[in-house]
Amino acid sequence: MASNYYLSETYLLKGATLGDIDAIDVVCETRDLAPDETLVKVGEASQDIMIILEGRVKVVSASGQEIGEFRQGNLIGEIAFLDKKPRTASLIATNPCKVLIIPADRLRQLTLERPGLAAVLYRNIAMALCDRLRLANEQIDTAHLDETAPA
Repeated sequence: MASNYYLSETYLLKGATLGDIDAIDVVCETRDLAPDETLVKVGEASQDIMIILEGRVKVVSASGQEIGEFRQGNLIGEIAFLDKKPRTASLIATNPCKVLIIPADRLRQLTLERPGLAAVLYRNIAMALCDRLRLANEQIDTAHLDETAPA
């Protein structure tokens, strides 16, 4: 249950019971990655949620452009978990990494068995996506103001 700490520290399970966290911990897997090893490829059907335990992974768009980075403690994959659509970017280790994987099929089964967990999980994902959308809107608005400002 070493992953229990990481699970309880993510926004994903904020407000979950210890029993719910323990139930998820039981189904988790860990994966070690070497530098330059691919965790997820753009277009993959994988819907698992992942947490970076150690190291960093870069986010690479379909066009091959590096567009971001995930570090220790970051949560990845909740959008694919929700919409069941293919991955929109590749994730590639930049150094040795350890990743906690929450298999989507097992997590979905747990949400059916534990309605309280489902409520917590989906609420937390919705709130995180709202935060990201607000931030994206602010960035778009700022970029638009920069473009229209007189030189």
